[in-house]
Amino acid sequence: MLASSMRFSSPSRGFVLLYALAYAGMFVSFMPFIMVLLPLKVTAVGGENAVALLSAGALGGAAVASVANILFGALSDRSYRRGGSRRGWIIGGLGVLALGYAALHFSSSSVTLLAAVALIQVGINMSFAPLTTIMADEVPDAQKGVVAGLLGVAHPIGAFSAVLLTAPGLGGEGTRYALLCLLFVGMIAPFAALMREAAPLMREAAPLPPPPPEPLQERRRRDFALAWTSRMLLQVAGNGIATYGFFYFLWVLDREDLSKSSVEANPIVATMTVSTLVAVVLTLVAGRLSDRVMRRKPFLAAAACVMAGGLVTMAFAHSWGVAALGHAAALSGLSVFLAMHSALAMQLLPSPEHRGRDLGILNLTNTLPAMVAPLLALALAPEKTGYTVWLIALALGTLAGGGIAMAVRTQD
Repeated sequence: MLASSMRFSSPSRGFVLLYALAYAGMFVSFMPFIMVLLPLKVTAVGGENAVALLSAGALGGAAVASVANILFGALSDRSYRRGGSRRGWIIGGLGVLALGYAALHFSSSSVTLLAAVALIQVGINMSFAPLTTIMADEVPDAQKGVVAGLLGVAHPIGAFSAVLLTAPGLGGEGTRYALLCLLFVGMIAPFAALMREAAPLMREAAPLPPPPPEPLQERRRRDFALAWTSRMLLQVAGNGIATYGFFYFLWVLDREDLSKSSVEANPIVATMTVSTLVAVVLTLVAGRLSDRVMRRKPFLAAAACVMAGGLVTMAFAHSWGVAALGHAAALSGLSVFLAMHSALAMQLLPSPEHRGRDLGILNLTNTLPAMVAPLLALALAPEKTGYTVWLIALALGTLAGGGIAMAVRTQD
C-alpha cells in the first residue's frame, strides 16, 4: 500500500515510483499531441493555413489551460481540506481528456478542431493540477530533489511516446488516438487507485503547518516571483521547440511534404526521441548530484547555458546531424532546468493551505509560453523567413531566465 500523508511519514518507494509514473503519464497525455498529432491534424484540416491554425490552437488552448489549472488547483485544495483527497479530480480529468481526443479525431473544420483542443486542455488540467500538488502535500523538502529528478524525466518520456504513436503499422488516426488514451490512463490509474488518502481524524490531529513569519513570507513571495519569471522564459523556448520542432526539421531538410502522413513523419520524431534519451540520462544524473551537494542553482545555471547553446546550434544548422545535436542539447538543458526548478519552487510556496492554487499560478509558466511562442512565431514568420532569428530570440530569453533564477535567495 502507498504511504499516507507526508505530514505523518516519509513517502514509500512504491509511492514515489507510482507517482513518478503517473506524472510521466500526464506528459504522455499531451506531448505527442503538441509535437506531432496536432501539427498533423492542422495540416489535414487547415491545408495552406496550417501554421496559422496551429498558432490559433496553441493560443486558444493555452488560454483555456491557464484558467483551468488555477481553477482545478483551487477546487482540489477545497476537496483536500474537506475530505483529504484530490483523487476525484484526477480521475475526472482523465475522462474529459479521452472525450477531447475523440472530439479531435472527428473534427473536420477549424472551429471543431479548436473546440476539441480546448476540451483536451480542460481534461489535462483537471488531472494535472491536483496531481502536481500532491508533491507539495506529501514530499518533504529534504526529499524534493530526488523526486524532482524523477519527475524531470517526464518531459522527455512524453516526447519519446510520440515516436510510438507515429510508428508504421499502428493503423489510422483513430487507432493512434485510442492507443494514446490507453497509454496515459494505464500510467496514471495505478497511482490514482492505490494512493492512500489522509484520514480526516489524522488531519485534525496533525493540522497543516502555520504560515511562516511575515518577513520570511515576503522573501518567499519575492523569490517565488523570480522563480516564476525564470521558468516562464525557459518554457517559452521549450514550448517553441516542442510546438514548431516538427516544422523546424522540415525547414532544415528544405522539405514541404513530410508532414502529410504520420508514417513519413516518423523519421523526425525518431530524431526527437534520440534527444529525449539523452535528456533522460542527464536529468537523472543532475538530480542525484544536486541531492549530494544540496544545491540547485548551479545546475539551473548550467542547464540554461546548455539549452541556449543548443538553440543557437539549431539556428545555424544546415544539416540534419547538426540540427539533431542542437535539439538534443536544448531538450536536455530544458529537462534538467525544469527538474531542478520544481524542487526549488515548491519550497517557496507562500501558503500550505493553498498549494493547489499557488501551483496553478506557477503553472502559468507552462501555459502562457504556449501563447507567447506562437505570437513570437507569427511576428517573426519563420515559415517564410527561416527559423534562425526566432531561435536566437529563444536563446536570449533562455539566458535571461537562467540569470533571473540566480537571483533567488530564500533557497539555494
